[in-house]
Amino acid sequence: MKKSGGKEATWAAVFFLVSLVVLFVILELLMSVFNPVGALPVFPKNDFEKTVAANGSSDFDRIFYGGSNVFAAYIESSSTSGYVDFGLEYGKVIYLLTMLEDGYITVSDGIVLGLNYFTFMDALTTNPGYIWHRDDFELYSLFYQNRIKNFFTGAVDNIINGRFHIDLYDDIDKTRFYGVWTEERLERRIANHERLYWQLQLSAFEGNLAAFRQLVDYCEENDIRLRAVWMPYSPYSPVPDIYIELMTVVNALMTTHGIDFIDMTNSFPQEYFLDLSHMNYDIGAVAFTREIDLWLAS
Repeated sequence: MKKSGGKEATWAAVFFLVSLVVLFVILELLMSVFNPVGALPVFPKNDFEKTVAANGSSDFDRIFYGGSNVFAAYIESSSTSGYVDFGLEYGKVIYLLTMLEDGYITVSDGIVLGLNYFTFMDALTTNPGYIWHRDDFELYSLFYQNRIKNFFTGAVDNIINGRFHIDLYDDIDKTRFYGVWTEERLERRIANHERLYWQLQLSAFEGNLAAFRQLVDYCEENDIRLRAVWMPYSPYSPVPDIYIELMTVVNALMTTHGIDFIDMTNSFPQEYFLDLSHMNYDIGAVAFTREIDLWLAS
C-alpha cells in the first residue's frame, strides 16, 4: 500500500508540474497575441505604443516618421494634412523598415520622413522596449519583465499602504519641450556632440543607408508615396561636416528615385529651439507645423 501511495503522490506531482508548464505556455501565447503591456493602461507606454494607442490601430493611412525632433516640431492636432505624428524617441530609418516588413504597422497611402543625421546613425542608443527588439524565441514575460514586475510590485505597495486602486498610465501624449536652453547649456551640448558624433565617418551610417534604399523599394512595391524633410537645426550651432556629407549622399539617392524632399535645416531662428534639434512647443512647433502643413497636404 505504501508503494502504491508513493506512486500516486509522484504522479500527482508530475501532473501538477505539467499543468503549471501548460498554463505558463498558454499565458505566454495569449500575451503574445493580445500584447497586454502595449495595450493596457496599467503599463507605461513607449512612443511606438503611444502612437498606436492614439491612432486606435496599427493600420495607418499617412505617417510623419522620424526621431524625437519630429514629435517636438509637428503638432498633429493642428495639421490638416492627415499625417499621424510617428516620431519616436531614437527613431531610425531601419526601425521603420522593420515595422513595415515584420507587420508591426501598415501604411496604405503616404510616408514622410523627418530626417537628421541621428535618423541614420547606426550606433545611436535605442529604447530596448520597442517590440521589434524582441527576439523570435524570447518569452513575452521575459522581454517585458521590468514593466510586468513594476505593475505587481506597485499593486502590492498600494494594498499595503491602504490604496485600493491600480495606477494608470493613460496619458498617451508624447514629450513636449518648452523654453530655450541657456548658452552655457547649449555650449555643453555642442561640446558633447562634437566629441561623440562630429568625427564620425560615413561608414557609421551604412546600416541605415541600406535600410533607406530598402524602404524606397518597399514603398515603390506597395504603392506608398515616400517623401522627406530635413528637419530644422538650431543656428546657434554649426552644422557638422558629417551631417552635410550624409545629406549629400541621401539627397542624391532621393533625386535618383524621384523622391520629393525639402530642406528646412536653416529655416528657423534660435529662439524656436529648446536645444540643437528639438523645437520648443510654444513657438517653434507652432511655426514649423504651420509652414510644413501645406507641403504635407500637397
